[in-house]
Amino acid sequence: MISRGSGIGKSRMTDISDITLSELDTTENNFIRLETLRKSNDQIVNCMAKLPIFKYYNLSDYGIHVSLDGQKIESKYLTIKARNSSKYFGRSKGVVSYTLVANHVPINTMIIGANEHESNYVFDIVYNNTTDIVISAVSSDMHGINRVNFFLLYMFGYWFTPRLTSINEKAEKNLATFSNLDKYKNFLIKPSIQVDQEAIKVEWDNVLRILASLALKETSQSIIVKKLSSYKSVDSTLKAMIDLDKLIMSSYILDYIDDGNLRSIVHRALNRGESFHQIRSAILQISGRKLAGRNDIELEISNECNRFLANCIIYFNAYILSDLLKIYESKKQTKICELIKRLSPVAWQHINMVGKFEFFTNQQKIDFSNLTEELVKQLGENFSFTKL
Repeated sequence: MISRGSGIGKSRMTDISDITLSELDTTENNFIRLETLRKSNDQIVNCMAKLPIFKYYNLSDYGIHVSLDGQKIESKYLTIKARNSSKYFGRSKGVVSYTLVANHVPINTMIIGANEHESNYVFDIVYNNTTDIVISAVSSDMHGINRVNFFLLYMFGYWFTPRLTSINEKAEKNLATFSNLDKYKNFLIKPSIQVDQEAIKVEWDNVLRILASLALKETSQSIIVKKLSSYKSVDSTLKAMIDLDKLIMSSYILDYIDDGNLRSIVHRALNRGESFHQIRSAILQISGRKLAGRNDIELEISNECNRFLANCIIYFNAYILSDLLKIYESKKQTKICELIKRLSPVAWQHINMVGKFEFFTNQQKIDFSNLTEELVKQLGENFSFTKL
């Protein structure tokens, strides 16, 4: 998993560890599968969600606000998804690792092509979250917006809150209403689209059938969304969905304009996604920041291994911060507790990414109680970010 996640390969792994190549081959063939890796990641995420400090990472009082963003990563080999792209990789080839991050934790990820639009996979990656974390709101950049995502996520109980740029142009072109447009002619911010309510009622049964297909996972959700958002000729059913999407988007645009706290939450959520990109880049830096995999399945496995390593580091940090929080809460030092709650568990300066890996010769377990006690001694009473 380390050789896959960091991209160093099995041959180099045997040179820097106490495991032979035959043992690595046997383990990989018997245990390293996409399904088991995802379940392993889910177990770490679920354990992290139970830590005392996890609830303090919530950005809002309405639930867990997650972020979605893609990271361009070079690949070592040419595959169907890993193609040449002069825009992102120069003369090299690569893919996009699309990741869902909740409270600093990557809870789901998938590999998509660099030529594919990220918005086609928003519903897919959110709805197929298999962890215990319950998602309330989903933020992305402008690449997450298409003709149906606001509507689809709304119908499945998620609030889609992308970061909007050129908000004045968005409001001028995209605000929609059921009422006659003349009703708003004296308003400063006014709609430019009138939606036919009766047409939506006529097509509602057909719309429900499409939603049922997405919910039952009878076909690839990304394919359905791609077709819905890219058809040039629009039939009455698709038009009803697009109109509903415009109405929900209009409500969000008005909230985004009016609520400065909402804009702040959206930006903070996306910043956490960027922090995860940095830690995974640090892990891949060992191999020149290239993802290993001779085909698309192997790329997915390497991507999951990389997420697994990142989750281990984040869990290690969150566990220590939870212990520190309990210690200072018992001492009733509220100012220090507030500082600890603000610390991000996404940090790797104290992790040695290279060196000798001893899996069998050194099996000593970390004593977290001694570790945190030693930290408390070093920090002393004058606790500050600088000391950490």
